[in-house]
Amino acid sequence: MQTFTSRALVALSIVYGATIAILAITGSDHVGKFAAIGGITIGVLWALRAVLGNRSNQE
Repeated sequence: MQTFTSRALVALSIVYGATIAILAITGSDHVGKFAAIGGITIGVLWALRAVLGNRSNQE
């Protein structure tokens, strides 16, 4: 299950980065808000994966 979540989060991070790039290239006014909210969200997901993954490995 950890491999699946790792791959899903990597894919999500790549899609997020591409979306930020597209917004920046098109000159959207919402790049900053999208980057902040998405960055925090993806960061929290990575942190949860690390914490819960370590917990399940110890049991």
